[in-house]
Amino acid sequence: MKIPLIAPAAIAMLMATSADDRHFSYASKTKYAQIDFTWSTEAAAVPALVRRFQAELRKAQVKTPQCGKEESAIRIKTGGEAIACATTVKIATMGQSPRLLSLSRENWAFTGGAHGNGATTGLLWDRAQGREISFASLFLSTNSLSQLRGPYCRALDAERNKRRGVDYQKSTITEFDTCPKFSDLALIPSDSAHDGKFDQVHLIAAPYLAGSYAEGEYDIALPVTRQLIAAMKPEYRASFEAQRQ
Repeated sequence: MKIPLIAPAAIAMLMATSADDRHFSYASKTKYAQIDFTWSTEAAAVPALVRRFQAELRKAQVKTPQCGKEESAIRIKTGGEAIACATTVKIATMGQSPRLLSLSRENWAFTGGAHGNGATTGLLWDRAQGREISFASLFLSTNSLSQLRGPYCRALDAERNKRRGVDYQKSTITEFDTCPKFSDLALIPSDSAHDGKFDQVHLIAAPYLAGSYAEGEYDIALPVTRQLIAAMKPEYRASFEAQRQ
């Protein structure tokens, strides 16, 4: 069965229609493909993001069943059974201020291997500029993020020890026991107090980056400090607050 492509007008019909709840949710399951795609109310309020996510969904509607058909053909030839490839995308709001909207994107895919794989990335939208910006671009200097380095590495090691237990032996893969580069992580500001200001930064390492696949994703949340805010460009400081201790 072929999954019909969804035109923008039809996508709009799938969105919740109440004034205060316009999140989007799409789910489809066929012989060759399973697709789940959602984005939050806040993301749905930004037309440029909606167009971007619609395009990604339409691509998944083509690529995912194509993957399932190709993988099934290979398996059937060797006496196996047909399988369905899968694509799951969940775009959630981590917080927002009048200037900034912070989203997390959980992406998972199964393409016929031993298991599926996925990662979380961040999307920081600057309403004043009408475009996505990087977390690093909030700061006056590229060195400003170095103040997070020590706290992050210590918190990561503590979480690793918790998950691995006392019998853990160092891996032959050095990345599993060292502190990842910030350029390899998703850095996502969040508003844990739900008061319109960001007071945390999540530093997220995908599976295989800071540990084995079995250990899963490492999500370390660090508090925003006054020193971190002081290192930001003036136009962004009002979007953040030091976390209450």
